[in-house]
Amino acid sequence: MRLRRGASVAIVVGGGAVTTLFVGLVTNAVSEESRWPGWLGWIQDHAWASFLLLGGLLVVMSAALAPLSETRDGTPTATPTSCPEASPPQEGPLSAALVLRSLPRDTTVFTDRTAELEALVRSVREAQGRGPALPVHVIDGLPGVGKTAFAVHAAHLMTDRFPDGQLFVNLNGPTTGRSPVQPGDALASLLAAAGVPAGQIPVGDNATAVTEARAAM
Repeated sequence: MRLRRGASVAIVVGGGAVTTLFVGLVTNAVSEESRWPGWLGWIQDHAWASFLLLGGLLVVMSAALAPLSETRDGTPTATPTSCPEASPPQEGPLSAALVLRSLPRDTTVFTDRTAELEALVRSVREAQGRGPALPVHVIDGLPGVGKTAFAVHAAHLMTDRFPDGQLFVNLNGPTTGRSPVQPGDALASLLAAAGVPAGQIPVGDNATAVTEARAAM
């Protein structure tokens, strides 16, 4: 990219020099029998000296335009940075900006369950008012009665109460033809959504130890 911009500058400067040279030759040829006024007469008498002066000016212009060939839109080209993988792991809590908002799309035809929905929202509001610790809310019912739709709809209603993010994990419990998600795999997906690099998520042959390590993280 820098080479192409430099070549463009060189073409512009060279074209200007050739054009000026031909204009000067034509002008001198036409005005051989007439005298130019003032300092223009000196140029008429010393045509080749004026070309040397023109050449010097073009050199100065080239030097002035050279830095422009290394910029883009007036801004210096950014210095390449090291790959994120090469950086040492950062200490301290993860930034909330890294947390994904992974809720499924809310249904537009949610009906009924008004009493249960109000009870859940009220319980969360009261728990937040008591302190930072939040209880776990469990929605129970037979397969197909709308437990997931209810949980997702309630989560969308309360997104403003959880500004750091809302995470969703489908455990495939009653899903026909699909195996339930294992605890270690669910924890790995949550850690990845929270911004933990894949290389820092615990792995190993002992599934129990790996699950405990991921839970601790």
